[in-house]
Amino acid sequence: MSKFERILVVDDDRFNCTLMRELCETAGFSVIEAHDGVEALERIRADAPALVLLDIMMGGKDGFQVLQELRREPATARLPVIVVTALSDLDSKVRGLSLGADDYVTKPFHAIELQTRIRIVLDAHRYRAQLQGSIPLAAGMAAPGEVRGCQELGEDLEIEFRRATRYHHPLALGLILLDDNHPLPSAPEEAARTGDELLTVLRRTLRVVDRIYRLQHDQFVLLLPETPLSGARVAVERARQGWTRERPSPPTFSVAITHSPHPAIQNSRHLLEEASRLLRDVHWHGGDRVLELPSA
Repeated sequence: MSKFERILVVDDDRFNCTLMRELCETAGFSVIEAHDGVEALERIRADAPALVLLDIMMGGKDGFQVLQELRREPATARLPVIVVTALSDLDSKVRGLSLGADDYVTKPFHAIELQTRIRIVLDAHRYRAQLQGSIPLAAGMAAPGEVRGCQELGEDLEIEFRRATRYHHPLALGLILLDDNHPLPSAPEEAARTGDELLTVLRRTLRVVDRIYRLQHDQFVLLLPETPLSGARVAVERARQGWTRERPSPPTFSVAITHSPHPAIQNSRHLLEEASRLLRDVHWHGGDRVLELPSA
């Protein structure tokens, strides 16, 4: 993290601003503040921050409106934004991410969580720049948005599981399968096209730090680093809403969510095995469902 990276903290509560400022400065960032939506847009245009911590619930122009304006402008369309939401406010999380936020934190938040999410989002932003050719991509590094396969899944899952275990960080996995409540086309190319449509939705609705693996034309795995069960729920719900908008009629898709740390998950393989077991249960009940490994 560089002291030259500037973060804009946007919150109409000055106590919250001070708290986030201190946490960011402790992590080595310089910080500027804005206390309403209009001031936030002015500071972004004037000071070009590396990342914005954006409170949603503000008087006047709220965080959603600020985010919409940022994503409409070419100069700020890819500016990293982390939205700050009230605890358990699922609708705000989903809406913020759907409008183009890179991630979210919930109040009250822990210092390590906020600092980690900032680091991950900024890292992903750098990876995007690498992918676009401004910096050579390191050998073997999976770029955000890259769709990978079975071999890469095993390798990446093991790496992420070890890292999560070592640092006591959360890790979630989602196993997705198109339901058979509407027969997939018999022609292979048509069946693959349906899967391609779902893949497009997944890439559009997930965070840039999330990874997508395509196992078959109708089966995908989502690997969600630094994500607890609650965050995985948000990611899956956003994807389901995106698919419903894209395809109001069947086929639907089902999802099994597993997560670590959890007593049933002792190694990386267990994440995928438990997800497969849950997904079988989903299809016994007709599909179009989300099942998750219950919290311990």
